[in-house]
Amino acid sequence: MKQNKGPLLFLTIFTIILFKNNQAIHDAILSSCELFITRLFPSLFPMMVLSDLFIYFDLPGLLCKWIGPVFQRVFHTSPYGAFAFFISSFSGSPANAYTIKNLHEQGYLSVTEASHVLAFSFFSNPLFLYTMLSLIFPNDLLTVLKLILLPYVINLLLGFCLRKKTITLQNMQPNPREDFGVFFSKSIKKAMNTLLFILGTVTIFFILNQILNPCHIPIFSGIFEISQGLNTLVNADISYKLKEILAIFFISFGGLSIHLQIKGILSDTKISYKTFFLYRIYQSILSVLFICVI
Repeated sequence: MKQNKGPLLFLTIFTIILFKNNQAIHDAILSSCELFITRLFPSLFPMMVLSDLFIYFDLPGLLCKWIGPVFQRVFHTSPYGAFAFFISSFSGSPANAYTIKNLHEQGYLSVTEASHVLAFSFFSNPLFLYTMLSLIFPNDLLTVLKLILLPYVINLLLGFCLRKKTITLQNMQPNPREDFGVFFSKSIKKAMNTLLFILGTVTIFFILNQILNPCHIPIFSGIFEISQGLNTLVNADISYKLKEILAIFFISFGGLSIHLQIKGILSDTKISYKTFFLYRIYQSILSVLFICVI
């Protein structure tokens, strides 16, 4: 069988580039680690462990009792989909995938329900967005709030319009609870493993952006990684309106780094990444159109 030498050639060229740009790659790795330590780890780790504990003590049941039935009728999912959406709305991604995966594994969401809830529960951490957008649009709180809140509106719209109209809600029984000490230690270990994967993913895309986009053109930086894309808009010499459009596109699409993180978290489940990806395309288009007309 004739071996395809394309990947080998690409990896050889990539290795040469790494050595030739050693200092730039070094700086990119340090920048990704700084982002992880100062922004991602403090916001993601507590929420990952807390979401596990919420599920263990069935605290989502309290939330589901009040708004779960409404959520079930409107979006055709288990009432626990309301808890997943609630946690996702302020923890951001990829913590949403982590929480929804856990709900599915604990028996609260079927595969179909988990795929649908994940698809319309995609948000960036609001505190992170507020910090970044305030730098891009200083002294313009209205624009900052508009860009933070619009994804919630679009996601709810997509969740309603693209719901599975013929879905049969499954009465899945939650798995029996294990000893709390064992569960808690497993939760910490699982969260740390996920966070290390996220750090590796972010680092890879920082390196790729440094090599393939040395001029740090905003659109390419944002497609690679959302924080890099938003950061390039701070001093970008472009119009105010174009900054708004690019910012909402980066927020809606999420960047390839986030997509790879989501796909990795879901890798050992049957929860659909394809559905998640399609919703991001729809969300990006609708969000950009909305910003263009207002």
